[in-house]
Amino acid sequence: MIVGFSISKIESARHVPLEELSKFRNINVNYDINLRNPTVNKAQAGEVLRVEYTVAINYLNPSIGYIRFEGFCDKIGGNPAQEKKNWDEGHADVQVQNEIANNMMARIIPLALLLSQNLSLPPAVPMPVINFQRPAEGAVPPADKFDQYHA
Repeated sequence: MIVGFSISKIESARHVPLEELSKFRNINVNYDINLRNPTVNKAQAGEVLRVEYTVAINYLNPSIGYIRFEGFCDKIGGNPAQEKKNWDEGHADVQVQNEIANNMMARIIPLALLLSQNLSLPPAVPMPVINFQRPAEGAVPPADKFDQYHA
């Protein structure tokens, strides 16, 4: 379970003037996630595995900007000393990596969306596409459980 999370550095930039940004189409958003330097630390609840991270969101083809986060995540549970040893030997537990990375991204993505909006960059994550369509003439709309509100 993740019991600690910290962002120590946020860096962002747009490389092109705002006036030229609209001419770029098909911009690729690339995520570079780096988990490193596991350590075992004492906490009130016991030992925790602390893992440093860097997440870079790069806007490419051409390179028009980036958003970068650095910090650490603390995980409790399991055997932190063994997890660190395995990690140092190049055999990090994939479940531990996934738990840390998914928790980290859940916390970072909302911030990345705000930064990308303020920099006038495309959203850092795909936004849903809404496509309202007019029903065909004479068609009876299907009953939808979400059309009914109950108190």
